[in-house]
Amino acid sequence: MTSRAASERDRFGSTTNGVTRSGATRRAFLAGTTATVAASTLAGCLGSDDDEPELDPDDEPEKPDSITVRAWGGVWEGSLASAVGDPFTEETGIDVVYDNSDIQVTQNNIRSAVDQGQEPPVNVNWTIVVFMHREYRQGLADPLHPDVVPHTDEMRDLAIPDVDGDLPYVGLYPYTYALCYNEDALETVQGNTEPVDSWEALWDDQYEDWIGVYNDPPGDGFLPPLAELAGVDLGPVDEMEPAWDLLEELEPNLGYLGSDASISQNLQEGEIAYAAGYLPNNLLELQAEGVPVDWTIPEEGATVRTDCMYTPKNQSTAELYWSQKFIDYALRADNQRNWMEELQVPMLNENVEPLEWMEGDPAFPTSDAEFEDLLWTDLDVYTEHSPEWFDRFSQTVA
Repeated sequence: MTSRAASERDRFGSTTNGVTRSGATRRAFLAGTTATVAASTLAGCLGSDDDEPELDPDDEPEKPDSITVRAWGGVWEGSLASAVGDPFTEETGIDVVYDNSDIQVTQNNIRSAVDQGQEPPVNVNWTIVVFMHREYRQGLADPLHPDVVPHTDEMRDLAIPDVDGDLPYVGLYPYTYALCYNEDALETVQGNTEPVDSWEALWDDQYEDWIGVYNDPPGDGFLPPLAELAGVDLGPVDEMEPAWDLLEELEPNLGYLGSDASISQNLQEGEIAYAAGYLPNNLLELQAEGVPVDWTIPEEGATVRTDCMYTPKNQSTAELYWSQKFIDYALRADNQRNWMEELQVPMLNENVEPLEWMEGDPAFPTSDAEFEDLLWTDLDVYTEHSPEWFDRFSQTVA
């Protein structure tokens, strides 16, 4: 911790219920905070399942020629195809077609199709948890049948959303928004290559213009640690003033706002010393190439999220059944193990041993203790309030 951060420690509040340590404590937290979400936002969003096809695991339906899975391109699609899609096709004979549409575009198209009673554009949507939960609250997800997707029983708590009724979606793997850095830039700015051990240290004057954060969406992974430092709940934007005050004090040090690719480039080139709330997964290849980049989890913790899968409504019984079978393939320990080796992220099946280099690195959580020390955002709260958070973040750092 820098001397200025230490002397001004009273600016930072204590931990509250706005963010929570993930893992075993998350269920108790969610039970207490979901009630704070305004009924007008969530009531009436969940669609009726009266007209949805009934899946009978004892009566396997005819196989479709293919199913369509929304996927990110590049290594994301490649790893999914190799570890999950190809084995699925080999065993079932069903081709897997990948749709690389933007996640927002896919969400809009699914909602339009469901609202109009039409078939959805994809049979399986692979997306980030905050989008997934919003789509669930909009009534777009057909519940996962426990006998069609039995491997949900092998998944860690973080994979299973706390919702009333049937399981609408399932998490696949976790990732963290760590504090990433360039060692050469640290040497230039602070005279050594050791990263700070607290988020508070980033407020020091020496980091003016040396810190980068996400702008897609604005400040997303950085907001939970910011609320943690300010001692406020993540919730209505006007009830988070201490957090916005802290952000305003930090603004002179924010030298770059960008996306995955641009932050990675700036970090690689030493244009920024720290990327606050950035995905260490994006740095693995650079590090392997000898670029002096690394990451750390500060003592207050860091945001943890998951990517998920679900089956949209309005599918035929055959498509729905085999699409849920595809999701079950993605949860199987052997497939998750192969997927982990290619995608280089820990998996959430409890029977999958982490890669050796992941063990002991909280940025790639694999143990219950590591999950409990990370910060999980209440997804109902996120669904309701995050657009206002992003607007306020942009206004503050503009």
